[in-house]
Amino acid sequence: MDDPVQCYRISSNFRMLGRLPIEDVELYLTVCGTERCTSDKFYGPIVRRDYHVHFILSGGGTLEMDGKVYRPHRGQIFVTVPGVNLFYYSDPEDPWHYAWVSFNGSKATLYLEKAGLTAEHPVRDCYLDPEEFLGIIEEILNHHEITVANELTRTALLYQILALLVNSQNQNLEKQNKPLPHDYSPDVYVDNALAYIHNHYTDAKVSDIASYIGITRSYLTHIFKQRMEISPQEYLLSYRLEQGSRLLRTTGMSIQEIAEAIGYENPLTFSKMFKNVYGMSPKYYRQKVLEKESL
Repeated sequence: MDDPVQCYRISSNFRMLGRLPIEDVELYLTVCGTERCTSDKFYGPIVRRDYHVHFILSGGGTLEMDGKVYRPHRGQIFVTVPGVNLFYYSDPEDPWHYAWVSFNGSKATLYLEKAGLTAEHPVRDCYLDPEEFLGIIEEILNHHEITVANELTRTALLYQILALLVNSQNQNLEKQNKPLPHDYSPDVYVDNALAYIHNHYTDAKVSDIASYIGITRSYLTHIFKQRMEISPQEYLLSYRLEQGSRLLRTTGMSIQEIAEAIGYENPLTFSKMFKNVYGMSPKYYRQKVLEKESL
């Protein structure tokens, strides 16, 4: 294993920070830098242990990875993946200038898949000005001293790069009217929908819930019905009336006050909805509860 000593190097056309001493389990930075490559610059053949993401600022070159050949150029991103034989080199007529960031961790593969970068598809357009990524990488390089504060800053900036990659990928899919991938399981979305309803039932709308979670209303309705066997709208109504029945049982609030407390501006609407579900008016429901308590 490499000696975990931090290495910071700088020259007129090259700046690099590597072999960082702290490794986070989910995601950790290993190397980053910028380089204006010469026409004869090449790397490999080599098999790496981490992911290297390159942002091409100008020029171009050739990437040979897993038996396939790619020719990334200005405004594109390419990734090299662990455990795969690779070789890449500058275009002799127009050598590339790129910034790169290298990392690994248990979630590295997932984050890159969400960003549209995989071993099968290692090259894609930036969809953003590549100088945006350069600016963040330079900020990492500026925090090269070995301190806990700098370690936290570097990790935060690495997450910022990945967030930009994922967001830019999603925005490109939206422009093409393609469905966005769902990042989490249906249970995660439904659990969050339930939490939102329980905290905002007085004024919640299904469209608000879906927007808050970050999925479409139709998808929310689909997965909610699968798990709860009723629609989000039906559950919202049921929960709102359940809170109304609780207030009828446990407080001396008027019917109008209860109606307003659970999100009904008109007490007559509340009474009608309550009777549809409980088979009796709110007033009669309260009387029956009091009668039972007095027995």
